[in-house]
Parts: sequence; C-alpha cells; structure tokens
Amino acid sequence: MLLNKHMGRATKWLATLCLVIFVFAPQAQAHLLNMTRITLNQIDAQHAELDISVDLTRETGSSESYYQLSRIQAPLSDPNINALAQKLISATNITLDEQLLNWQLAQVDLPSDISKSEFMSDLNWPMTRFLFTATLPTTGEDSPAELSAKFTGNFSFEEPIAISIKQTSSGRSLNRWLVRDQQSPSFALQPDKLQPKARDLHSDTTSEWLHYMWQGIIHIIPQGWDHALFVLGLFLGITRVRYLLIWVTGFTIAHTLTLGLAAFGAIAIPASIIEPIIALSILWVAVENIFWRPSAWWRLAIVITFGLIHGLGFASALSQLGLPSQGLVLALISFNIGVELAQLGIILVAFLLLANWRNHPKWQSMIVIPGSTAIALVAGVILYQRVLG
Repeated sequence: MLLNKHMGRATKWLATLCLVIFVFAPQAQAHLLNMTRITLNQIDAQHAELDISVDLTRETGSSESYYQLSRIQAPLSDPNINALAQKLISATNITLDEQLLNWQLAQVDLPSDISKSEFMSDLNWPMTRFLFTATLPTTGEDSPAELSAKFTGNFSFEEPIAISIKQTSSGRSLNRWLVRDQQSPSFALQPDKLQPKARDLHSDTTSEWLHYMWQGIIHIIPQGWDHALFVLGLFLGITRVRYLLIWVTGFTIAHTLTLGLAAFGAIAIPASIIEPIIALSILWVAVENIFWRPSAWWRLAIVITFGLIHGLGFASALSQLGLPSQGLVLALISFNIGVELAQLGIILVAFLLLANWRNHPKWQSMIVIPGSTAIALVAGVILYQRVLG
C-alpha cells in the first residue's frame, strides 16, 4: 500500500512537471531564438561601431505594424525609423571609463525580404539591424580604458541580450548574455604599445571556460526544455541502466560531431528545418515508449540519428551567443561540457525520484505510459507550432 501511494505521488509529480513544460517550453524556445544580438567593436583608437540586431515586434505593437515598417524604402531618412533608433540608443548605455559614448546612426537593414505570411508565422523572427558609430574620447596612454554596457527598460529588448565586445587591433573579445538593467563586465581596451604578446592575451581562460560551460547548462535548463524532454524520454524507455549509459554516450558523440562541424562552418542547415526535427525526435521516443519496447540497439541507432540533429540545434544556440575570435575549440568544449552536465543532472534527478519504484510490476502502466504520453503531447504541440505555426 505504501509503495502504491508513492507511485501515485510520482505519477502526479510527472504530470505536473509535464504540464509546466507544456505551458512554458514553446515560449522559452521562441524567447531564445529572437533574442537581441549586439556587437560592440573598437575599430581603432578613435572609432567604435555598435551593431544591434533586434526583433521590433513588441516595440512596434504587432507583427502587422512591424511588417508595414519593414516596407519602408529609405529607412535612414524615415522619421519613424529614426525615432525607433533614437529610443533604442537612449536605452543603450555604453561607457568608456564611466563616460557615456555619443552614438550616430549609420545604417539600418530592415527585413524587407521577408513576406507578410512569414512575418505572421511563429516560426520566423524577423530581425532589424541598426549600425551606430561613435568617436571615442581621449583616454590615458599608459593604462587600459574600461568599456562596459548596460541596456535599460526604455526599449522593448527581446531577452536575453547577447553582447560581444571586441577590440579589432588585438583580436580580443568578451561575450556575455545579459538581461535589462544588468551591467556587463568591464572590457579593457589595451593601448597599442601595451598590448601583450598574442600568447598572453588568452592566458587567463578560466573565466571564458566557465562562461561557455554555464551557457551550455542553461541552454538545457531552463531554455532548452525540448532537449530535456528528449533525455527524459530516454530515461523512461530504459530496461537496464547500462543501456541508458550506452544511449547517452551515443547521443553525446553524435551531437558533439555536428556541433563542431556547424561551428566551423562545415554544415549549415536552417533552424526552420532543424527545430521541427528536434520536436519530432521527442515525439518519436515517447511514442516508442508507449506502444512497444524497442531493442537496445534499435534505440541506440535512433538516439545517434537524432543526436546529430540536436547537435545542429546546439550549434545554433552557440552561434547566437557569439563565438570568440580566438579560443573557438575551448568555447566548443566548454559549451558541450555544460550541455552534458545539464543532461546528466536531469537523469540523476529522475533516478533519485523514481529509482525505488523501477522494479514495481506496474512501472510501465503507472509511470512510463503516463509520463511518455505527457511528453508526446508536449512534443506534438511544439511540432505543430514549428511546422504550421
């Protein structure tokens, strides 16, 4: 009786978890794909560029209004575009040694090549690119100047805000994800005569390593619930623990391969193709769990196949984060470690919650089938949104 009571609680817990995922997962995924992307680059000692790609749907009020705005033929001379640019730059506080920089609008690239139907689709996130330039104030010649950024709530930024701060002359860069009103770390602009040798520029890599590892973790939890659902589906489908270890290893090797190839530009597949297949992979595994028990080797083949696809999804997220100009391999390894830690964390939590009940005769009917059904329903909704909008 006590065991049945625990089983009932576990079933309710799984149903609640899947309901939360059902409500929030689609929004979290879209939230990541249309995030604001910003590059702040010191061109030389006197000049800097600020390149902002932003989704203007919320700022303009609706997809229809954004579409009408995108049809403007001469954006630089249009008062509506200039008003938006002024509002955008007023919410963008870039300081050099705590002195606010004065930015001038230089270029606007509207998503004019996107049709109205694509604007209205939930599968597309039209981005407008604003390019600003600034003349840098004179700073001391014997010490680095400190450059930092903060973005306020005066503009409807889609979050997270992925910023890359760069110095062209040295090849150094700093990449972070921010939210509104969060100050970025300070980035030291090295004077030419004080620039260290190339081998010294990246001698302290611990911060970057931890940063990309953390981004890998949060790409799964909380921003990548589709990948998390896939891992939960694998857990529910195991008959022996060693099989799960084999499947996770195969999945890791597969997504590491395509993540690396995509990061180095050897593979380029649009997200509009990858994202629906990821949703299909979740649905596939859940349906298999419900209706039959595939052999361990069949499941391994499926896991490897879909792992290749998930790797391309990871690569898309990593490219949006911004890859460093140097140390690309380190960033890839760190990000991948973060992904694996998050996946293993999901499996560990599931084991701790359900390990005592795995040998119960009603494990399949009370845990696997209800849990996989909930996962299949969530995956079906995500697939529908990504294919039909």
